[in-house]
Amino acid sequence: MKIKCLICGDIIESKSVHNLVSCKCESCHIDGGNEYLHFGGKDFSKILIIFDDGTEVLASDEENYKRKYEEWENNKYRNLSNFPLNKKIE
Repeated sequence: MKIKCLICGDIIESKSVHNLVSCKCESCHIDGGNEYLHFGGKDFSKILIIFDDGTEVLASDEENYKRKYEEWENNKYRNLSNFPLNKKIE
């Protein structure tokens, strides 16, 4: 997942847990890697959340953001449940 700062145009992504990344104008930031999404900024109407499937939602659009984030989390856990735990690693 990535976010785009609509002030400076930077698209930023956190690569791992506790990897806080800010845009060049420091108006927004993202953290969490693929484990969770933690973002913030001065003006949520100037932050575009870009989900892994390419869907873009303004951070200020709380209803659509929450719905899409829940879908992202459910897919993440669904993919984990498909991981074979008894498979021998070579």
